[in-house]
Amino acid sequence: DNSSSLQEDEEIDMEAVNWQLNNTSMNGHSSTPTTVRFPSWVTFDDNEVSFSPQNLSPVKTDTPPAETQTPDVNFNLTTSFKKRERPKSTLGDLSKIQKLDLFSLTKLPSVETPPWSATNPFLDESLRDVQPSPINPFSSFFEERDRRSKSSSVSSAPGKSQRDSLIVVHQEPDTISFHEANKSVTHTDAVEQLKQLQIGDPDHVSSPTLPDDDPMMPYDLGAALFNLAPAQPKDGWPMMLRIPEKKNIMSSRHWGPIYVKLTDSGCIQLFYEKGLEKPFREFKLEINHEISERKLQNYDENGRIHSVRLDRTTYKEKKKYQPKPAIAHTAEREQIIKLGTTDYEDFLSFISAVQDTLMNLPASSTDLSTVGLNYQEEEITVDVRDEFHGILAKGDSVILQHSVLTHIYVLSFLSGLAECRLGLNDILIKGNEIVARQDIMPTTTTKWIKLYSCRFHSCVDEDMFNNSRIILFNPLDACRFELMRFRTVFAEKTLPFTLRTAASINGAEVEVQSWLMMSTGFSSNRDPLTQVPCENVMIRYPVPNEWVKNFRRESVLGEKSLKAKVNKGATFGSTSLSGSEPVMRVTLGTAKYEHAFNSIVWRINRLPDKNSASGHPHCFFCHLELGSDREVPSSFVRYVDVEFDMPTTSASKATVRSISVEDKTDVRKWVNYSAHYSYKVKLSM
Repeated sequence: DNSSSLQEDEEIDMEAVNWQLNNTSMNGHSSTPTTVRFPSWVTFDDNEVSFSPQNLSPVKTDTPPAETQTPDVNFNLTTSFKKRERPKSTLGDLSKIQKLDLFSLTKLPSVETPPWSATNPFLDESLRDVQPSPINPFSSFFEERDRRSKSSSVSSAPGKSQRDSLIVVHQEPDTISFHEANKSVTHTDAVEQLKQLQIGDPDHVSSPTLPDDDPMMPYDLGAALFNLAPAQPKDGWPMMLRIPEKKNIMSSRHWGPIYVKLTDSGCIQLFYEKGLEKPFREFKLEINHEISERKLQNYDENGRIHSVRLDRTTYKEKKKYQPKPAIAHTAEREQIIKLGTTDYEDFLSFISAVQDTLMNLPASSTDLSTVGLNYQEEEITVDVRDEFHGILAKGDSVILQHSVLTHIYVLSFLSGLAECRLGLNDILIKGNEIVARQDIMPTTTTKWIKLYSCRFHSCVDEDMFNNSRIILFNPLDACRFELMRFRTVFAEKTLPFTLRTAASINGAEVEVQSWLMMSTGFSSNRDPLTQVPCENVMIRYPVPNEWVKNFRRESVLGEKSLKAKVNKGATFGSTSLSGSEPVMRVTLGTAKYEHAFNSIVWRINRLPDKNSASGHPHCFFCHLELGSDREVPSSFVRYVDVEFDMPTTSASKATVRSISVEDKTDVRKWVNYSAHYSYKVKLSM
């Protein structure tokens, strides 16, 4: 064969031959053949650009051999190999050459136009009558591609639907789904839909997408508050007292039973037992008293106890030199009393009663000796804390009842008796704000809310608030106090995550299983970059007293509760035994029975987990085999308690829009947001 002998004997590079055949350009120069063999990337500036109609004519049978006219489609592979035996070339087969359309490869618009210039579709006469689509000038291309993809996927459609049915675990009720019928909308219908599209005013009261609360619509919170509000104060609480009150190296501390009362005058009385008339200790609450964070502390062999401290707190201004000189206001705490209890409802009721009493203390009881101090650095800090309480339906986790209570705390370090103003996103003052530029605080929401059942500290001018909705107050100096509290309507449609729990009882076998997944309808979950995690997640499954023994086992130090971890289930016996089945399993966090809650507590430090996707579901499973069906109680709790915290967020969307300090412009201002969620989810039996 001529082509094969030419390559083997003469060692002519096929890339150079194809360079002559295609007659295309490289870097703006023509590919004129030369007698010397050069690589394809070598060009010459002195080569003249010449074009002839013969080069543009189609291939004929009387043309020179095909290897000098037909482009080698495999030239990228043949250029890197020389002196290699190749199979018999078929480039000389004219029947195959006739089928090639060289116009589609090297078609030039005209003889005078250089080969490297492209045709402008907007100046071509042949395209003058072509009218673009009113929606998308390239829509025909995408429609054709969709039509081909649909026709090619017809055969694989059944397999795909089966595969998708295994992947889909949960679908949010408020997610938007697009039907296939919408893809076949014609251009005319689409134009009509665009013409009829109207942009609604979000500030209009009757708008369906209204982001603000309606100031004219009353909302009855009384029925929901009775069942959902925190535990109501009682006449007294059976508590445990930490004895001795202060740590001592020479003696050990223990818990002793007492009975606690809180009088109307703000005094806490401690009795040895309920029914006695004279307390063995009594002290009065003061404005500088603070309730510490709630904690769980070791109590006895059964488990832990809920504990809380009442501290006398003093804030002082100190100057730090490390790592750099700075002024800081630090707190010095002195413990007054430490109480504990194993009843969680009594524990919450006592804390709520003490907070109410501290808020109702008169402002005149402040220490006047500290007023008027000159601080080197003046600042004011506002803490907005929301408490969400609700009841959710089983299955779809729809919010049946809810209540949001907002607490606003203030801590200020101001020289002299300064008068302050606090501006909230109250719907009744929308458009009537008069605030200086330096007093405006940055916000993350444009929503305006309506405030219900407002309660204020004695330092607030309530008459001015009732008349003009302005919060004017004289803050307590170097003292953290609750400025006000109010109730609002929950601003979201869904909660940060959904929880579905199913329970079944078949004779003496009991099974409980829960599925947890992040909700896409929650505002902070829509953008992964701004997603706020849920911290200290606690899901509690109440356990009847008859079943407690099944979740505990003997150990060297006494009885311990069975504990399930990730990839490690809780079993009664050794894992090496073939008959030991796990009692509990979790895919995230830990789960075990806790006597302080009388429940199995599934604890998760953070949601969503850092090592899993946001939409990844998590599961809790518990299987229990009782001795007989007689151990099944006739009635038991049919709900699950959920509790967690969310930092830097607000359940009520309450926002501090401005903080003004009279005759002061160099005051440092801070605003902190946090939300605590506590609700019940009904079981699916």
